[in-house]
Amino acid sequence: MNTASNSTKMAAAEPLPTKTSLKLAELRNRVLIGELAADFLRIPITPANSSTATGANGQIVTAQPPQQQMVVPGAPQPFAYVNPANLEPEFERQTHFYSFVPPHTRGRIAVKIVEAKLTKNYGLPGVRMDPYVRVRIGNTLFETPTCVNGGKSPHWNRTVNAYLPDGVESIYLQIYDERAFTSDECVAWAHVMLPHGIFSQETIDEWYQLSGPQGEGKEGVVNLVISFTPVPQQQQQPAQVPAASRQGGDDQTIAAAAAQMPFSEADLDELQEMFPTIDKEVIRTVLEANRGAKDPTVNALIEMAN
Repeated sequence: MNTASNSTKMAAAEPLPTKTSLKLAELRNRVLIGELAADFLRIPITPANSSTATGANGQIVTAQPPQQQMVVPGAPQPFAYVNPANLEPEFERQTHFYSFVPPHTRGRIAVKIVEAKLTKNYGLPGVRMDPYVRVRIGNTLFETPTCVNGGKSPHWNRTVNAYLPDGVESIYLQIYDERAFTSDECVAWAHVMLPHGIFSQETIDEWYQLSGPQGEGKEGVVNLVISFTPVPQQQQQPAQVPAASRQGGDDQTIAAAAAQMPFSEADLDELQEMFPTIDKEVIRTVLEANRGAKDPTVNALIEMAN
């Protein structure tokens, strides 16, 4: 009696099939189970000059030129490899329009700032310095990342690439100690004359002396790797000639005026008096890079002095 009552309760507890459950069961019976085709979820490689058609069995048949192999669906498709050498001419054609070389450019210079060996740690007692480098090439200022806890032997291994203007024969380098709560302190500097070997396609790897609070050439040394690449004349942007000069005038007078520097020694001495801590040749280089314009020259010298 108890068994019959229990079976009755179990039968009552089972849910009756609904329309939704019947529909799901019917859909499950329609699922196809088996191995997938080799070209499942793959796009067959079809050349641009080929045509496609649908066969009797619904498969896509690709008609290839006589020289090319037919792509058969269901077979493993080969990978399409692109030779990078074939892309170089196209890349050059695309980038040639955007390439711009400023006028009065001597070439491209690359300065790799490798490391430095300093004589003194200017950080707080027991705290190593966090040095970084500022490099001025012509009228452009570059800055390296900070060598955290570099102390007296920082390493940067950072390359600076820039256009070298005509008449610029040196670069100016400063090493700063990055501070968290006060202004960064310039602990060393160097006025580096460009070696003549770089203009003969040589790469110069040299150590240069640093000056600073300890004295001239007594702050340590810095390792620089300098190279130079000349710029073809046809890549440079030709200088615009005023219409009045093209219509008439003395060509020799125009050429002589262009050859003369637009500043005098008096201007150079005046700037030297304003910035006595900066070498005179550095001031001359910055003044030449600015074409004798005093306002940008003074701004640049203020940044260098700070």
